[in-house]
Amino acid sequence: MITRGTVFHHKSLVFHNGFTGKKYLVLLNSPDKNEPFLFVKTTSQKKDKPITLGCLKNRSLYFIPANTAFFSRDTWVQLYERYPIFPKDITNNPDIKSVGSLDAVTIDQIVDCLFRHEKKNIPPDHEKLLRPAFQKNLNQLREKFGKKH
Repeated sequence: MITRGTVFHHKSLVFHNGFTGKKYLVLLNSPDKNEPFLFVKTTSQKKDKPITLGCLKNRSLYFIPANTAFFSRDTWVQLYERYPIFPKDITNNPDIKSVGSLDAVTIDQIVDCLFRHEKKNIPPDHEKLLRPAFQKNLNQLREKFGKKH
């Protein structure tokens, strides 16, 4: 089962500006069978990006230092663009494959950063895809730690 935090490699992603390229994508949701996968792309191109761990609110980025999560290079998760892709377009596409995953803490921090700094730019349909993950995780934690032993 594919869940939020899964990292995919896409050999021919069509970017919002029309260009096509190879990209690592991070899955932000755990979709039901009829819901799209909601991805953000990543970059390892430093250019003028800060190298401060975590959420970079003024840039709508999340920085992951090399070898601290899935990525072997310093990586910036780009929160300002999201890519919905339906499951059938992933399973039938040899250019997209799952290559790893981020730990639960990191993906939670990425999604939290997204909501803190891109909230006004998140369409309602994307928010619906993301909010159930928070509620589901919260319920799982309550169930795990709320029971008396």
